Amino acid sequence: MKEQQNKKEKKQMKQRESSTFEENIMSSGLTDSIFDWDGLLHRLMGDEDLAKEIVDDFLKQIPFNFTAVKEALNKQDVFLVKREAHIIKGASGNVGALALQEIAGQIEIAGEEKDLVKAGSFVAELDTQLEILKNKLTRPKG
Repeated sequence: MKEQQNKKEKKQMKQRESSTFEENIMSSGLTDSIFDWDGLLHRLMGDEDLAKEIVDDFLKQIPFNFTAVKEALNKQDVFLVKREAHIIKGASGNVGALALQEIAGQIEIAGEEKDLVKAGSFVAELDTQLEILKNKLTRPKG
């Protein structure tokens, strides 16, 4: 009985902390067209630690995905361009990196249209938006 009460109290405390954290995120501008922290936390049922871990993993992995799409473009491989863009789009959407998701979606569409010139024109924007995202995530809050 006491253990259940402790669990309930911990859950309530975590919810209050999460709410406060979400308010800080909102006031610092981290939920916008670049990054949707609020949406990520919602999908993870408010687990801030898990969200931070997922974002860290995403930021470590995504440069490899960018490299893969660039290599596919260099090889003029339409199938690989579409596949790699789709992977970036999905990973970005899952983590809440909305701008990256949108750009990767444009690359995927260009790949479907077999327009590698158009697809390539979006690649530099991926790099730019990743830097903007990193800066936004590392900026001091408040």
